Amino acid sequence: MNIELVIRNLAKSNYFQNLYHSSKEVNGIHLFTNINNFSGLQSLFLYWLRTYSMMYEDLANKESQFLTENVINDHVRADAYLYYKRKKQERELNKYRQEKKMNDMGVKDLKNTSIFEVEMRGK
Repeated sequence: MNIELVIRNLAKSNYFQNLYHSSKEVNGIHLFTNINNFSGLQSLFLYWLRTYSMMYEDLANKESQFLTENVINDHVRADAYLYYKRKKQERELNKYRQEKKMNDMGVKDLKNTSIFEVEMRGK
């Protein structure tokens, strides 16, 4: 069996999700006996704990119509959701950057501005 699949199954379990959230809120609770200098497997486990925590939070907040408990429980579908979410965030970031660039040029509302006006403002 693939070790990453085992780690992912552990990371999405209620037990480890509760322990993960408790360790963030209560100072005396630790996930591992060592508290620093994590091994590769420990780092991988922490990555999946954070990832599944975010997915469960998205599910609770109904962030996406595509995210369900079944998606979280299926590794392939979970990976597809994570890819979709990353691409959506990239699109939103690019849109923000484009709007900021236009605002920096002095163009406030492109819908009501002619191309001629945009060119003249840029000069």
